[in-house]
Amino acid sequence: MKKILLAVDDGHFPEGAFRFARKIQELEPITLCGVFLPELDFGTNVSYTSLYIPLTENYAAVSIQQSIQTFREYCRQYNINHLVHHDLNEYALKLLRKESLFSDLLLLSSEKFYADLLYGPGGFLGSALHQSACPLIAVPEDATFPESLILTYDGSASSVYAIKSFAWLFPQLCELKTTLLYSHTDDTRRPDTGDIMELVQHHFPNLDTGAIDTIPEKYFNTWLSEIPHPMVICGAYGRSLLSRVFRRSFVEDTLRAHQVPVFIAHR
Repeated sequence: MKKILLAVDDGHFPEGAFRFARKIQELEPITLCGVFLPELDFGTNVSYTSLYIPLTENYAAVSIQQSIQTFREYCRQYNINHLVHHDLNEYALKLLRKESLFSDLLLLSSEKFYADLLYGPGGFLGSALHQSACPLIAVPEDATFPESLILTYDGSASSVYAIKSFAWLFPQLCELKTTLLYSHTDDTRRPDTGDIMELVQHHFPNLDTGAIDTIPEKYFNTWLSEIPHPMVICGAYGRSLLSRVFRRSFVEDTLRAHQVPVFIAHR
């Protein structure tokens, strides 16, 4: 039984992320741990260090209790084994880091947690990615559970790790139609696709072997919108080709567009 974290900030229950957890529960029983965080002020200039504020500084007890009540009612309704964690004396990102260390997966709402903070290394997105000790999925509020998979590969260990992590966590979803994307820039060698094809063919039986060689950055989300209900799997925010080629358009623009769930794992 997997332990999955559902991050809930003060007063904003992530309905889309919870529905995603429900679908995972249909694949196999899970323990869903609700981690209740303070409301973050997205209207201010938030730096990485300023996110380390005590929960007691901005902890609305009434709205938190309402979110906890909603979480518990939903879990009972759908027969999901569940836990509730919140710590008034802890820091927001430090709490996520600690909880993720002892969990298999973290679910985040892409709208709320990434709103207006996608840009720059000080944003909550980048901070949460670097702080998370387990893979995470950014889930749009209106997301459809995936019917196809987009694996991204740039020749780096991080991108391979993300693909293997997804296969370990979701062997049932590996049966879905799968596309492998890879890319390189003019000043780098094209990644060797022989080894990665050998690996993914053992995990993803419905793999499209006609991998795409070039990703036109400004058209990527248009191309993605034509894929039936995909999930994107990537080893993002590494110091690699994926960081240079995909970081702005592929990761951040895809999240900002709130089109698809994005599975992200880093080493």
